[in-house]
Amino acid sequence: MTRVVNVLLSLPINRLFSYVVEEDVKIAIGDYVIVPFGNKRFTGIVWQYGDNTKRILKSIERKIDLHGVRVKLKVFAEWVSQYNLMPLGILAKMIMGGVIKLNNIDKLINVPQEQKEISQINYQLNSEQQNASDEIIKHLNTYSVILLDGETGSGKTEVYLSVIAKLYATDKLGEAQVLILLPEIILTSQLVKRMRLNMPENIAEWHSALTPKARRSSWLNIVNGNAKIIIGARSALFLPYKNLRLIIVDEEHDASFKQGAAYNARDMAIILAKIEVIPIILSSATPLLETIYNVKSGNYIHVRLKKRFSGTDLPQIKVVNMKNSKQWISDELFEYVKMTIEKKQQVMLFLNRRGYAQLAMCKKCGSKISCLNCNIWLTYHKKKNRLLCHHCFYQIKFPEICTNCQNNEPLFLYGIGIERLLEEMVQLIPNARTAIISSDQKSVDNVLDLVLKEEINIIIGTQIIAKGHNFPKLTLVGIINADLSLENSDLRAAEKTYQLLHQVSGRSGRFSERGTVIIQTRDPSSKIIDALQHQQRDLFYDIELESRRKANMPPFSRLIALIISGKSHIITHKASHEIVKNIPCHDKLEVFGPSPAALNFLDGKYRYRILLKIYDKNSLFVQKNLALWIKNIPKNINLVTDVDPINFF
Repeated sequence: MTRVVNVLLSLPINRLFSYVVEEDVKIAIGDYVIVPFGNKRFTGIVWQYGDNTKRILKSIERKIDLHGVRVKLKVFAEWVSQYNLMPLGILAKMIMGGVIKLNNIDKLINVPQEQKEISQINYQLNSEQQNASDEIIKHLNTYSVILLDGETGSGKTEVYLSVIAKLYATDKLGEAQVLILLPEIILTSQLVKRMRLNMPENIAEWHSALTPKARRSSWLNIVNGNAKIIIGARSALFLPYKNLRLIIVDEEHDASFKQGAAYNARDMAIILAKIEVIPIILSSATPLLETIYNVKSGNYIHVRLKKRFSGTDLPQIKVVNMKNSKQWISDELFEYVKMTIEKKQQVMLFLNRRGYAQLAMCKKCGSKISCLNCNIWLTYHKKKNRLLCHHCFYQIKFPEICTNCQNNEPLFLYGIGIERLLEEMVQLIPNARTAIISSDQKSVDNVLDLVLKEEINIIIGTQIIAKGHNFPKLTLVGIINADLSLENSDLRAAEKTYQLLHQVSGRSGRFSERGTVIIQTRDPSSKIIDALQHQQRDLFYDIELESRRKANMPPFSRLIALIISGKSHIITHKASHEIVKNIPCHDKLEVFGPSPAALNFLDGKYRYRILLKIYDKNSLFVQKNLALWIKNIPKNINLVTDVDPINFF
């Protein structure tokens, strides 16, 4: 007797397709299959059994000989899809890892391999770290969310490595798998290098920079259970683990865990841990405000490291008032840079702005060169001699004359980016060995190696240098413009700025000598600068939490943003108002907008935003009804739904 199954295809749609299973074919829920679809063939996952029907259905063409998707992963994918309003088909693609393709099925050989014992994980703990490790180990056999809250340089990585070692020491079957999520590929590769010195055969890495061959090898080793420790970026959450026993989210505060309007990997990791009934460790020196709230509410276990592993004191922080200054680099910072280099130590200068100058302007008519596709000014990159848009990537060659008034005087370059800062430092200290680290570069690993070899003594970079790097000779950090991150309408601006500046400051003096941090600011009396200078992190969190409580904003409520965009300003404006009209009154829902977005013209489209505030944090009322509210919007209007937004442009 033939059966009907419903198959999930890796297409950006939220629908299953029914197929017939012939009598002699053995198919189970979770199996990977090849099916005909229109005049093409696709790979998919058998998601559920279907009902018999009189419709003529196509047959499953072939079952792929691999371990199938476990029920708990299916439950997780369905929850992520519903909560984030993501098509389930996109998650199917992530489960299959971009590996199960028609042209390489024969390379996906499911060969059982001999289980190798986990190699020794080397770590060294001081008494404070050992106490932290012992506390976490108590919770290894059940679901729990554990905040590993340690100062920068306190050795949080050593602590969670010791926990992993204990997990494997008590794993009699040798089948346990651990997922370590990191926010950046560069951090992933650094940890992989360290781990592979001890256990080269048990590590798998997962991120977008892998070659197809490496990706296929990692995926198969994860599915088969040969990979014991998986170090990866966001999408590693959806891999079909054989026996996942522990999740670690390192730098849990980092905004890179949520990119654009997609899911937040940090939040979804907690859901996965709950479904799998396993512990999850959130590790950070500057936890999210939501995490601190859950600790105070008794929902999370709090494990704290207050001292640096080296025994050195936290860096001395000096604040320089730049309110009336016309300099980029203050005299105080310059003197400290000179002294540090003379002592053969290293300096880090932090400026979270890429390029050379913020904008180019004509001195005669005042015209500024803007992006043709967005309502923002183009950034000048001197090395390329081009003006670039960092949003849509439009670019032009730097003009020799003003295109508005034809004035042939050189354009005035306003503001400073890391290229200009590098130029200033070379002029001030000609013998300095300088290097830039930013997300624009393809060779960040090479620069980091040069820093560790002490071939570089001044590092200039954007926020990428704030993330988890250890430089033994780095004893001075200079923050060029501490106020830069506050120049927007983001409700999390204060929190993000504090976290970023704290993390950057924490690069200084992590080893044998106490470091110094020079913070240049136009507002030295701000609560953020005061908390940094006097190392009063907990007080800052208390003040920020109280501010959010009064405004009833997250974590005391939840937000969902609707971003409406289209090429016609009139149609986009009308569509956004129609959506608001369709949203019914509800005592647990507040609607803000529509209003023009902060970037109201982006990539050739006009943009409006609607913000929904949900007072019942456990309610899925919006997710369940949104399709009804937006069903009549024109086809030429694009709608993006951002659940729990962290950006508000």
